Parts: sequence; structure tokens; C-alpha cells
Amino acid sequence: MKIAATLIMVLGACVLFGSCGKKDEKGCLTGVFLADLPKSYAIEKFSVDYGKRPALILTFLDWGALPDENVVRDVYDRGSILVVTWEPWRAKEKKAIDYDALLAGREDEYIRTFALRMKFIGKTVFLRFAHEMNGDWYPWSGQKIGGEKYQRLFRYVRKIFDEVHAENVRWVFSINAENVPPENAYSGCYPGDRFVDYIGLDGYNWGTAQSWSRWKSFKDIFSGVYGDVVRRYKKPMIISEFSSASAGGDKALWIEDALQAMRQMPVVKGFILFNVDKEADWRFPPNIPSGQKLKSGLANPYFQETPKGSL
Repeated sequence: MKIAATLIMVLGACVLFGSCGKKDEKGCLTGVFLADLPKSYAIEKFSVDYGKRPALILTFLDWGALPDENVVRDVYDRGSILVVTWEPWRAKEKKAIDYDALLAGREDEYIRTFALRMKFIGKTVFLRFAHEMNGDWYPWSGQKIGGEKYQRLFRYVRKIFDEVHAENVRWVFSINAENVPPENAYSGCYPGDRFVDYIGLDGYNWGTAQSWSRWKSFKDIFSGVYGDVVRRYKKPMIISEFSSASAGGDKALWIEDALQAMRQMPVVKGFILFNVDKEADWRFPPNIPSGQKLKSGLANPYFQETPKGSL
């Protein structure tokens, strides 16, 4: 009886702390958004400026576009991995495509062409399809089309990729760190474990760059949603978009704390830092304290240039 009780206690500890059997590889892939069409020199400059080659390079494509062959070449020639955010709309006009037509099969030719282009990359590529559906700013928002239709869209597109055996594609269900509005819950849009490989988390510290915003730490933004996703799903995560504005607080301290916090989030297997001046100044210039703190934080071997295990 004592042996059995001891065994039960040990097994319980294994479940709680993940300490039995094969351990997950520890570490987090370094990633960045540099430009809509990232070039090899920009990837190399990041490596020089911050002392670590970015493992993940983020791009955005709207509906009707295909991955740029030059971008694909430059990313993989530098030993990095492409992360494609595929947006089902006409981005310039901010106009939705016809989602009912897609589900009726009238977009199959384009989807299949896109899937084959991704397959022919021949190496791992991450795909964020219809991201941030739990916000209210995109036409594919769960609030606008309903969670059930979003699920059907995600599954339909994934099915075509499976039909052409695009097995190198890793599917990212990428959510905003906050449900906007609160009733627009990401969980209502989740297409199911069979269709998702990774869960992405997007969040920004807007500081005082906007009239409605205030300074928030990395933990303020991500700790709640991280815990909720861990409880709901047994999937690895990527911080698929994050950064801090420059106005309203100490940006150097912010990125230092962010990288420290990430090391306490073992389910997060990679991050993608926005390092551009876009809606706000998300940059971490290497010659000022915020960029210097980014470089010193990335020097920790926890932040990787190449994955230790399989993706």
C-alpha cells in the first residue's frame, strides 16, 4: 500500500510539473517583423544590431496575393523561418471578401495555388490565417461573422492544404491578447485541436500614444491570456506580435522585463517583435537604451536562433 501511495504521489507530481518522460525542449525562438517585404540585408542588420539572428520573420499577405519568391529566398538563405499572416480581405480597401463564396468553393483555385506555393518552400513555414478574430477591427471578426462561421472558414482552408499534402505548414490560431468587446471570446472561434498546431498571442503596450491608451507592462498584457490558453488547450504558443510604444514610460525597462517574463512562460516557443514605426513608434534603435536592453536580453541562450527540437 505504501508503494502504491508513493507511486500515485510521483505520478501526480509528473502531471502537475511535467517532470516525467521526455521533457519539452526549453527555449524560445527569436523573431521580428522588419517590413512588408523583408530583405536579406535587413535580416542581417538585425543580427548585427542585436547579436542574434532572427529565427522567425513575419510577413503579411492579403487575399489574392501569393508569397513573394524573393522574400522566401532571402528568409531561408539566412537560415530563418517564414511566418505568413494571411488576411482574408482586400487590405488597401479594407474590404472583406465574400466568405460565403469561399465556403461554397469559389475560392478553391486560389487557395490551392497558395497551398502549393507554401508546400514548395520545402521547409517549415508558419501560417497565421485570419488572425485577431477576437477583436472588432477585421471583417472576419467573430463578433461580425459569428464564431461558427469563423471555425468553418479556418477548417475549410486547412482542408485544402491537407489535400495537397502541405505538411511543412504549421497552422497558428492567432488571437488578440484581449477580447474586444469582452463577449467576443476567442474560445468561441477555436476551430479544434486537429486544425491548429500553435496558438499565437498578439498584444502591444500603446503607452500614451493614443488618447484611449495607457502604459502597460508585458505581464499586464499577456499573463491573463497566457494562463487562460494553457488551461484550455494543450498547444505550444508563439507571441506572434508584440512591442511597446515609446511614449508614456521607460521603454528600456519594458523590454528588459518582457524578455525576463517570457523565460517564465515555457509554453511560448517563439516571439515576433514589431521593430518598425507604424501606428506608433515600435522601434528599438540599437544605439539607445531600449535597443541596448533588447540586445543584452537576447544574449541569454534561452532565446534561440534555431530550434532545439522539431517544430
